[in-house]
Amino acid sequence: MSSPQPIFYKNVVPLSKEQHSQLFLEQVEGFDFANETNSLYIAAVEFSKAAREYPIVFGKDPNDVVFPVVLLGLRSNQNLYVDENGQWNAGYIPAYVRRYPFILAKGGSGAEQQFTVCIDEGHSGFNTANEGQALFDSEGEQTELLTQAVDFLKDYQSHSELTTLFCKNLLSLDLLEPMTANIEMSGGEKLSIGGFQCISRDKLKALAEDKLAELVKTDQMELIYLHLHSLQNVNSLMEKLA
Repeated sequence: MSSPQPIFYKNVVPLSKEQHSQLFLEQVEGFDFANETNSLYIAAVEFSKAAREYPIVFGKDPNDVVFPVVLLGLRSNQNLYVDENGQWNAGYIPAYVRRYPFILAKGGSGAEQQFTVCIDEGHSGFNTANEGQALFDSEGEQTELLTQAVDFLKDYQSHSELTTLFCKNLLSLDLLEPMTANIEMSGGEKLSIGGFQCISRDKLKALAEDKLAELVKTDQMELIYLHLHSLQNVNSLMEKLA
């Protein structure tokens, strides 16, 4: 059985100098590829900018690994930040979106874990008709476009690893609790947000002083406050939906 594709990626394949030597990437206007995505992974380094516009909550995968996400909609398959023209209506666009159509795929385990640069071959901007910018030059070397994309992926991966450590610490301190929000729209429609977690203010207040001091010292307390402050943005989602 093939592994599931990452959100809004259609056909992820390893980038190959031999297989993709004639591939060009044409700039595709808009973000229609993300218009049915109601939540997206976000790295801790993005919290300060994302918290101004999106609710930041925490999801959990089938292996009980916790990770932060921004909520983009109140219904499944709905992104309230992408309009009918494919424009992203927010001052900050998550890095998960900005890296598209490139992505790193993990292989191996432990110290042997390696990352492979991949692309979404299903992206409409890829072509062999010399439209846009080439990924490789005539000598088979990376073009500036591809080099910048790979550098972005490396930075993204580094930030993701730090985010994982932050989430593991939240779990070890038992600070997370299930989040449920029941919303009634002005027209009478009732919506429920579930399946996510948020940090419990009561559990945070009850932490031992040395644990609190460590959170402050490692700048994780700032991330916690940004998350808690961002929950007010659920109101912004309601306004967008209305």
